[in-house]
This record gives sequence, structure tokens and C-alpha cells, in this order.
Amino acid sequence: MFLLKKNKPLAVVFWLLTAAVMYVIFMFSAATGSESQQVSQNLLGIIVEFIGQFISHNTLRKFAHFTEFAALGFCVTGAVHFTFEKRDFRLSFFPCLLYAVSDEIHQYFVPERACRVFDMFIDSCGIATGIGIFMLIVFIIKKISNKNRLAD
Repeated sequence: MFLLKKNKPLAVVFWLLTAAVMYVIFMFSAATGSESQQVSQNLLGIIVEFIGQFISHNTLRKFAHFTEFAALGFCVTGAVHFTFEKRDFRLSFFPCLLYAVSDEIHQYFVPERACRVFDMFIDSCGIATGIGIFMLIVFIIKKISNKNRLAD
């Protein structure tokens, strides 16, 4: 069945979250190099104020790439899982990877930004992590559910 009724609300939520994450990624990528640097410098300033200097500006920017694409991988996997009841990670990974590639190409056309293959690698690691986290949560929920069912 294409969209199971019991999972329809979750599927809708995850598709909406996917669209929101894609929008956020697009907007961050649409910022000029100066604007992007200012945002990350401000965030780094907040981190340094509360925790101390433990991360460089460049590392923070790469971590941001990783994190936003981990969120995308997580949301797309949830959307696919609750829409199609599929557990094949490739159904989530490749569309997310395509979006990561298109994101870097988009940045090529933004002033003071660049298209970097290394960023695509970081994005793909984030995607895989987000997918893995979602799959781990589903695995744990199923284990607990099976354990409870056996106890009844």
C-alpha cells in the first residue's frame, strides 16, 4: 500500500520536516560569502563565550555542513519509512546526495562562495549519520515493542 493510514500523519510530518530542512539549507547556501562568514563568526562567538575556544571557525563551518545534511538524511529516511514502509537506506541516501551536489553547484553561483567536493563528502557523511540515527531509533523501538509483546 502506498500510504498506510496509521502512518499517514507521521509521513506528512516527516515530508514537511524534509521540506523545511531543504529550505534552510538552500537559504544558508544563498547567503554571500561575507554574510555566511558573519553568521558563523557570531555563532562561534556565542560558543566561545559559554564553552571556551575549542573549535576553529573552519571546523564550525564544516560541522554545520555535516549537521544540516544529517538532519536532511534523518527526515528523508523518516518520510520514506512512513510513506512506503521501506528500510532500504539507498532510497534516502541518493536523493539527499543529489541535493548535496545541487547545493554545492548552487554555491558556485553565489558571490564569494565556491563549489567544493570536500563539502560534498562532509554532506554525505552527515546524510549517512542521519539515516543511521533514524534506523537505530526504529530498531530500538521495534526491540522494545517485541519485548513488551512477548511479556503480555
